Amino acid sequence: MFPFILGIIWAIQFSEFSAFSLWFLLVSLLSLTILTFLKSLKHFHNLHNLIFLSTILFLGAWLTSKSLPKIQKSQLNTNACLLYASVSEIPQIKSKTVKLKVRIYGIYSDSKYWKSADEIILVYLSKKIKAPSIGDYFLIKCSLNKIPEPENPFQFNYKEFLKWQGIHFQTFVNDNSHVLFTGKNRANLIQTISSKGTTYLNQIIRSNIKDTIAAGVTESLLFGFKDDISKDLVNSYAHTGTLHVLAVSGMHVAIVFLMFAQMLWFLDRLKHGKWFKAIIVMAAIWGYCILTGLAPSILRAGFMISLILVGKAINRRAQVFNLMAVSAFVILVINPFWIINVGFQLSFAAVAGIVYLQSYVLPLYTPPNRVLKEIWNILAISICAQITTFPISLYYFNQFPNYFLISNLLVIPLSTLVIYSGVCMVLFSKVPFLLNISSWITEKVVLLTNFIVSKIEALPYSYTDGIKLCSIQLALLYFCILAVIFWLIKQQKIGFFLCLFALTAICGITFYDRVTLQRRNSIVFFNIPAQNAILLSDGRRSALIVDSSFSNQQLFYMRGWLINNRLWPINKVVSIEEIHKGTASFLPLEVYSKKDILFFKSIKLRLSLEENNLERIHYTYVFPKTVNLNQQIELCQTDTLIIGQTKKNFFSKEINNLLVKMPFGRRYLIKKSGFKVKYF
Repeated sequence: MFPFILGIIWAIQFSEFSAFSLWFLLVSLLSLTILTFLKSLKHFHNLHNLIFLSTILFLGAWLTSKSLPKIQKSQLNTNACLLYASVSEIPQIKSKTVKLKVRIYGIYSDSKYWKSADEIILVYLSKKIKAPSIGDYFLIKCSLNKIPEPENPFQFNYKEFLKWQGIHFQTFVNDNSHVLFTGKNRANLIQTISSKGTTYLNQIIRSNIKDTIAAGVTESLLFGFKDDISKDLVNSYAHTGTLHVLAVSGMHVAIVFLMFAQMLWFLDRLKHGKWFKAIIVMAAIWGYCILTGLAPSILRAGFMISLILVGKAINRRAQVFNLMAVSAFVILVINPFWIINVGFQLSFAAVAGIVYLQSYVLPLYTPPNRVLKEIWNILAISICAQITTFPISLYYFNQFPNYFLISNLLVIPLSTLVIYSGVCMVLFSKVPFLLNISSWITEKVVLLTNFIVSKIEALPYSYTDGIKLCSIQLALLYFCILAVIFWLIKQQKIGFFLCLFALTAICGITFYDRVTLQRRNSIVFFNIPAQNAILLSDGRRSALIVDSSFSNQQLFYMRGWLINNRLWPINKVVSIEEIHKGTASFLPLEVYSKKDILFFKSIKLRLSLEENNLERIHYTYVFPKTVNLNQQIELCQTDTLIIGQTKKNFFSKEINNLLVKMPFGRRYLIKKSGFKVKYF
């Protein structure tokens, strides 16, 4: 399995060399075939194993390289065109639009003839247009737009995220006349079941759970739909280390498996009962997997449990690691790019930790009764999963839930109860009395879960935020974990010294990073929609100048840059109104203000609200408004003028001409409050 994964990574990282992977694969297969006739050779087994592993590696590289052209470059362009397409996934209902993932089969544009295509785009339909169903074919007249780059460095790169799904363009359609449905629908059986089943289940939840927040969380707990949950609530689950219960994963599939396995206990006594039980349980599991969208973690759990059921039916026991390898191989053959999916990585890391470490963690404590035994089992599973997943979480999300043991101890049993009661809602949907009982239980348990999560998040030091971890530190951290496991289990001192070496290297990288970054003074202008945000920093401390309407949610745009520069959290937030009133305090940062002029190190920065207040100064920031262009030109000849502007239509050809006229050097003008860093 590892050679196959290495082949995929090789093809992604070195795409120019992966083009030859097919030839390497053919040579390896030919060598493997020839070697089968030369069994008398010395070291035959070693040579055979080496060539076999090479074949698996080149197979992974070849499968990946076949799909790379679609990932790297699109055949479409941004011209107005007519598209022939079909809906490839269940439409997502947003607050103002309907989001569709659409596969393009034909395009008619400037070339004046139809051109075949095979590409996926995102289409956002106005809600006044009838929403299509999965598998529907239609004609759509639109202008394609490229997925935008992130406005600020180190911000979540949505363009990169979609690129690995083969999506490069999006479009918005507001006119009903621009969409023509052909009446043809070619959804396959799985898509039809998934679409109709999801719609039916959502109707059951929405019509029987009155609290909208509880209904949204129930949808997420049962089927992984987080669109109806507020960002604050999602953050609460993330900060307490329980976000995994909202994203349908292997835990959910395992709960469904246990539920049906326990319900069908009587089949074990029949002659062929094991086979009947295996078939019924597998049907239930894969039905659940289809309803939840067949995500990588769901596929992994479905494959593993299915193989375990078949093994039990034929009285064979399989190693869990072998089952993991088989399921991972099947998933990556279907789509090699799932290897860079965070959910895929976390899912396999969690299972590996639970399977390998649980047998060593459980004996550390012997509970005196059944209640404590169940509690200890949950704690042990949480510890084992956290050990192998927290480096990935730190690398991608830059935070660690300090009370994860407490939160998981409380939330996992409650979420299990929600899944049981939710399944009962579906099973008894035609029996009003039982439906009312199960829906009441579901709603109350979800509200209790939300209450517990919010209270744990509110505890002091509930989570550690702003942790920066580079890829080298990620590898060293896993090396450190393996060394500790080797030291404790094998009782070998070399493990301790290897762990010490890895920790020293991690701390050394962090120390070097801090020393380097703390030498830089900077003024940063962030690009935040409809907001002004200016950061002053001396490398150790920072002050943020914002509008009075600024909220913590807008820190999303600058969080990545601040963490990467080790300036998270911000030391001081000052509003522009406070500066103009003369009541602003920038402590502990050494910034002084006189009227609307800020003195910071060797820089003078004027925050101007009126055009006639503009005068030559080191840096002048003009807040979003129409100002005199000729005056700007005069200022730009000798000094730096920065214009903050968030209105898309403000910058006309006149502004573009101004940009051309500006002399080269340290002078610049920022469009749309663009991100700019000035180091001095």
